[in-house]
Order: sequence, then structure tokens, then C-alpha cells
Amino acid sequence: MKVTFVLPTAYFTGGSRMVFEYAQRLKPLGHSTSVVFPTVPYRFRESAHPLSGLYPWLGSLKNNLLHGARPPRQPMWGDIAMVPMIADPFLSDADAVVATAWPTAYSVSRLSAAKGAKCYLVQHREIDSGFPRTVDDTYRLPLFRIAGSDYTARLLRQEVGVEADAVVPNGVDVQFWSQCPEPPPLRSGVLMSHTPGVRKGAADGLATLERVHREHPAVLLRCFGRRQTREVPAYVEYVENPNDASLRALYASAEVFLFPSRYEGYGLPPLEAMACGCSVVATRVGAVPDFCVDSVSGLLVAPGDVDGLARAVLTLLADAGRRERMGEAARVRAMDFDLTRSTREFERALVRAVDTCGGGR
Repeated sequence: MKVTFVLPTAYFTGGSRMVFEYAQRLKPLGHSTSVVFPTVPYRFRESAHPLSGLYPWLGSLKNNLLHGARPPRQPMWGDIAMVPMIADPFLSDADAVVATAWPTAYSVSRLSAAKGAKCYLVQHREIDSGFPRTVDDTYRLPLFRIAGSDYTARLLRQEVGVEADAVVPNGVDVQFWSQCPEPPPLRSGVLMSHTPGVRKGAADGLATLERVHREHPAVLLRCFGRRQTREVPAYVEYVENPNDASLRALYASAEVFLFPSRYEGYGLPPLEAMACGCSVVATRVGAVPDFCVDSVSGLLVAPGDVDGLARAVLTLLADAGRRERMGEAARVRAMDFDLTRSTREFERALVRAVDTCGGGR
């Protein structure tokens, strides 16, 4: 098959990472893939305020005009091409074309049949980046819906009233993330993923680390993220923009991985940490409860519950035996979400889409 993936932007996220992974991993299976995004970016917005989303849109436009498919500080995986717009004259004919975010779904729905069976990789209900009605209407378009998790499939059914045509749980490269230096590093302290803003629970996570620091001032506390911000205290060691090898080393050397997010479509970092054998404390958001079994492969807490997060982290820090058992259970559980399996399931979903909707070439 020839498959075109349509990203809304060249900005690198967990969702776009899955797109790049599928695009790369389908090639050894005999398929031809391409990833494209438009020169004029889509506008995402958080509210009805006239200026909502305007400044990020201007920033994206500037990046597109100055840097094209290689914006600064964006670790693009594989090939990606910028096209003037997502329309027939600028896309090659294909067997399948895949929308990957709500604005791209409208564009893909308007393409001719020659561009391929119209699919929609839905990784979460994106009402955080557009008007709910506008976003939800994309899930009702005549596209072959591929949900990225059981959680997302349930959300589409319960909140939007539509069924996913296929469910393909996101995955991680277990072989990569489970590799550990020899001899294994001595685990110490707490590691947290940090993204500024309410959605990712940055303030909740930092408040949790503050309580851990108050109880155990000598415990090593580390964060990683795109950039360090002023609210990160001096007692927290910050690693900016780590590559995968550096991140793997961080997971492998931490006693506890903290994931305080308040809103997720999926939540790849705790799954990566689990594959590294790290015990996890995470909030019950997105697909995290689908892959992390509470009290077995991690401890799950309600989003926004700083007291609960702090108790869970302190409990694991105080019990090395439980940490080790939980880390090993996490490693085993992560194997069920390996990217090799996900890619095969995604390939089968595309074949079904082409058989059901008709390919373009």
C-alpha cells in the first residue's frame, strides 16, 4: 500500500511520534509511506476569545516560512514534507490517507478518492484545542476511525455517539526502552516529566516534589522537558530536551517516575518508564489505566490530587522491595504494548479501510 499521513504541524508531540513510528515501521512491511503538513498552519484554540490560539498560529507560520520541515528544537523522526495545503493538487495518489488531528480530518474528508481510503487516527478527543462541537463533528465525518486506545474508543462511544472502526493501542519500542547499561545503574530518587501549563499538571507535580523534598531533603529530584521554567525550584535537577538515549538512562536510574498530568489522550512517558522497569506513580488520565494496573505495575491517583501523589511517591521510596516488584511487573506489562504489535494491528486496520472504503490508486 501507499499511505499518506497528514499532520497538522511539524511540532513534535506524543501523537506525532506515533505517526512517525507507523510511517517508518510500515516500510519494512512492504508499504510506501509519506508524512505531510501544510504551509499555512491550522489554528488551534482554547476558548472563544478572538485572540485564542492566534499567537501560537503566528509562531507556527513563522517557523514554517523560515524552517519548513525542520523547525528548531523539534526532533523530527524520519521524512516529513511541507505542502502548500492539504488538497488534491499537492498530495500524491495513494491507497490510504490518514488524518491525525481534528483540523486535518476536515481537509482529508474533502480529498478525492484518488488520494486513498480516508482514515482518521484518533488518539484522543481534542476538545482542549478547539470548540467542542467543531471537534466532535470531525468524529462523525465519513472517515474510517482508528482509535489509539480502548479509552479513546470508549470516549467516542459515550461522549460523541460514534463507534471506532478499529482500535489499535499506541505502543512503545519495548526492545529499545528496556535496554539497560551493564552493570545496571543504581536507582535513586524521583524523575518527573515536566511541561508548563495546567493540562500536564506541572504545578501538581512540583508541589509533590516539594513535599518529598521536605520529608527527604537528600533525595535526588529530577525533571525533564522541552525547557526549564522559573517555577522549577533550585533543588530539582532539570534535563532539557533529552534525546531518547538520555531519557532511557534517566528512566533506568530513577526509583520512581512521577506523571502528574491532568489531561491526556494517551500518556506515553509512563509506558516508556514501565518498559525500563521503573516503578510509576501516575494520574488516572487518558489511556494510563489501560496499560498501568493500579497497585501492580504502578500506583494511580486522581488527577489534581497532590496529597495522593505525594503519599504514593513517599510510599514507594520507603519500600525498596515493593518498588522492585512493581518495576518488574511494569516491564512485563509494557511488553503487551510493544510497537511491533501495534504496527501490525495498524496495518490490518488500513487494509480493512481500503477494502471497506476503496483505495485510490
